[in-house]
This record gives sequence, structure tokens and C-alpha cells, in this order.
Amino acid sequence: MADVEQRHRLVFLGAGGVGKSSIIKRFLQDSFSDTYKETIEDLYCKEYDVQGSLIKVDILDTAGNLAFPAMRRLSISTAHAFVLVYDICNFHSFEEVRRIREQIKEERTSYEDLPCVVVGNKADCEEDRQVTQEDVIHWLYDDGMQSFLEVSAKTGQSVLDIFKLLLDQAKLPYMRKLEPMLRRRLSVTTVVSSDDTSSEEQGDKETKKFSRSRSLIRRGSRPKVKRSSNKAKKSEMNECAPS
Repeated sequence: MADVEQRHRLVFLGAGGVGKSSIIKRFLQDSFSDTYKETIEDLYCKEYDVQGSLIKVDILDTAGNLAFPAMRRLSISTAHAFVLVYDICNFHSFEEVRRIREQIKEERTSYEDLPCVVVGNKADCEEDRQVTQEDVIHWLYDDGMQSFLEVSAKTGQSVLDIFKLLLDQAKLPYMRKLEPMLRRRLSVTTVVSSDDTSSEEQGDKETKKFSRSRSLIRRGSRPKVKRSSNKAKKSEMNECAPS
């Protein structure tokens, strides 16, 4: 039985409708709904027993509505890690992520030590794309961040990679031990504060879906992005419905 407890809070931030809730539910329950319901604030807790240490990961799903600035400031001030989500089909949502990043830098003097992943959701809507990978990569390079990827909450493509990238950035040895458990989906328990978010066990099919995460930003070198005119090779993107 675990006798040491470690608690960490992961906060999802971004404009309304970009798919923060959908990404979280895809990770926790392997489910997706195209019905949009505005989030005020939902807190999910996953517990892991790692070699006698009880690691609790709180996942905070925040409001995209700017009518709640105090709640956003509080979530930023209490976070141990961030996922900044934008919609690749909405350039305004990318600009909002940039503003949120500046707010994090203002609120947290230790922001450089906090794991942070920038996520472009709705990746299967390539034909409706407004935010290019070059837009994001050049900004991240100038800001000094390393981790960025595009995902599809609708299909689940690369969603697990978000959490792998966060673990890669974690400087705590016992947090890195969570990676095998993440890949096998062996959570001890899942407690959800939402109304309709009961947990579901994940089978071997999810492990097969797991692909090696790719960080498009490398420290100390300007990233290069190759653009292809062949639509069949356009970076495996899937996600169109509103989330």
C-alpha cells in the first residue's frame, strides 16, 4: 500500500470551444461527443501507486470564457503543469494561447521550470486550417518553449502524446515512472467531478494506438518544417466536429 503521497495539478487553458474538455475525456474515458457544453470548471483526479508512492494527478478543465478572469488567475497560480490548447481552424484561439502564456509568465516567476505543452486540436480539419505549424513553431522558438503537437480529440490521435511530453519535461524521478503506467492505462482509480464522466477501462487497442510523441521544438536550434503539396502526407490530422 502506498505510504507516500505526491499531488500535482495539470491545468488545461485555452479559448472556449477549442476542445479542452474533449481532449481530457478522450484521455480519461476514450470517448468523444460533438455536443458543445460550455465549461465553467471541472476537476478530475487520477491516482497512481508507484513503488510505494501515491501520486495524485488533478486535471483541471478551465473556462474559456473571459468572464471568469479571477478563476483563470487562480488556476495559473496553483498549477504544476500546463496544457495550452488552440483550434487549428481558428487563428483567434492561437492568439489567445499566446496571451495566456504571457499571463503565466507574469503570474509565475518559476514558469520556465513548469512543464508546458502547446496543443493544436481539431487536426483532421486540414482544409479549414487557419494556424500553420510554422506560426506556432516560430513563436515557441522565440519564447523558449519546446513542446508542441497537433491532436484530434475526435479520433484520439496523439492525445496520449500530450501526457507523455509532460512526463518527459517532469524533473521528478517518480513522475517519470508513470510513463509505463500511462501507456498501459493502469490507473488505480479515477474520480471525476463532472456529471457525466464515469471512467472506463482501456484495452490493448489503446496501447496499439499509442505512437511515439514528437516534440517539434528543440532547445538551441531553430526548427525546420517541411511542407508537402501531397495531401496524402499531410501530418495525419483528424478532428472537425465542434468540441
